[in-house]
Amino acid sequence: MQDMIAAGETWFRSQRREHLAVEVSYQPAVGLARTVRATAVIGRWESMDAAGQILRTETRDWFVDTTDLVQDPRKGDRIVAGDVTYEVMIPPGAQHHWRWSDRNQTLRRIHTMVVSGAAATANDTLLVRAVGASTAAAITDEQIVSQLTLDLGTGRSISQQVAAASAYLYVVLPDSFGDPLFSVNGFRVTAFGLTTRSIAFAGQTARAYRVYRSTYPVTGSVLVEVA
Repeated sequence: MQDMIAAGETWFRSQRREHLAVEVSYQPAVGLARTVRATAVIGRWESMDAAGQILRTETRDWFVDTTDLVQDPRKGDRIVAGDVTYEVMIPPGAQHHWRWSDRNQTLRRIHTMVVSGAAATANDTLLVRAVGASTAAAITDEQIVSQLTLDLGTGRSISQQVAAASAYLYVVLPDSFGDPLFSVNGFRVTAFGLTTRSIAFAGQTARAYRVYRSTYPVTGSVLVEVA
């Protein structure tokens, strides 16, 4: 009797490669570049830094068929799509730089991060945002990274549980995201001061950021929502 699941996987595999994939240049760290067909998707990862803050990361992942890429990908290999270059890497919070995506091991999912070309432009659509608490009355760039929870996003919509002990609430957003609205524990609040300055987060070009600080320090676990 025909394996209907296997038949379905074979059909989907051919359809994905024909209709959902684009030609990219796969450039191994050692060896010759080749043209392969790959499907791009977004990968989302969470990790914890040395200060115990959660760091959320988004990667550009690529589905590549074994008929296009026979050998296993290696860290440091590169994928060039148009004028954007991506490098194969292990995302924060992950254990491997690629994995199988089907039971027959014919389709790899390769994790990459943008590194050059329109990279800054392409990756800049995913910009660093930060939410958290700090006792600093005027938080520094270093304290933003070490004390707040950072993630990547394309807009200002955030919902974050924050633990504070006589500390100010901080929300740091790219200036290009516009004017936010704040809620704390479900109540709309306006008691936030604003400063603006240029900040260059790792992996991104310097740009104008808005640093919002609550007027008064708070204590306890609060839900901070940004819209």
